[in-house]
Amino acid sequence: MKPKRVIFAHLAGHQSSGAKIMRADQLAAMANAHLDARRWTFEVMAMPRDGQLRKQRVMTDDVRGAVVIFLKRAWKVLDKDHLANWRDAARALAIDYVDARTTPQPGVEIDVHIAASAALERHLKAAHPGARVMRLDHHADPGLAPSPSGDRLRLCYFGRETNRTLPDSLKHRVETPDYDGLRIGADIQHAMMQANMHYALRDMAGEATRTSFKPFTKGFNAAACGSLVLVNADVDDAVDWLGSEYPFLIPDCKTDTIAAAIDSAETMFGTPQWDDSLQVMERLRARISPKQITSQLENILKTIAP
Repeated sequence: MKPKRVIFAHLAGHQSSGAKIMRADQLAAMANAHLDARRWTFEVMAMPRDGQLRKQRVMTDDVRGAVVIFLKRAWKVLDKDHLANWRDAARALAIDYVDARTTPQPGVEIDVHIAASAALERHLKAAHPGARVMRLDHHADPGLAPSPSGDRLRLCYFGRETNRTLPDSLKHRVETPDYDGLRIGADIQHAMMQANMHYALRDMAGEATRTSFKPFTKGFNAAACGSLVLVNADVDDAVDWLGSEYPFLIPDCKTDTIAAAIDSAETMFGTPQWDDSLQVMERLRARISPKQITSQLENILKTIAP
């Protein structure tokens, strides 16, 4: 019996995006490495561009009998008729929203809506009662590994400046390597592993007011490095993963609150309390290991493509 094909389908314009690299390329590679090759094969496919109707028709045969997992809004390039044809040809259709808006919905049946975070899972279940919603947690960059913690606090931010909250008066206390938030190169991997605390503070609107939710990737990358994370409780999934007693989970992003948290980190560095916090991060790292993530993926596939 041939293995079942699983296709991670992404927008052609997202070839270099961080979400596509992690949630398609890396996830496919992890699944091929950890899941039974006699049962599954995993590949990545760029969608036809909007308006390429002939290519949409030809690619219907490419997805015949396969499980197609659309990344974010990849399904939207298909016109109504071709989307219906893909629905008929594919073994199953899924949408992995990652951090994209969850509306509008396709006009065909979706076998499973995939949530990369607990916040998104809650939203999808509330917004689409009766739909099948399943969790597939995000993973850390596979090139990261635990490293020595050094002899002092090194607090660093990795990502776009627009995705953080950092008052001007505190910028000198947070190292910010030049990183555009896309592919994590060897230099950024090295910098991440040298930082013993990752900065992940961001003012967030409440869950009830949003239709997009971010997985806790900065926390996962910190855990993969054997580092701590400084984060506010409003960041999606921060409390779910770290627990309310984690000492560097702060209530807000006010300047005084952030300054006090950095002071506390400097004072606590190298103490038993610091070591206890590292154990929290180590447990987090174990929960998002490639084996755990691909096991979640296989559970989804067994449900929609038994």
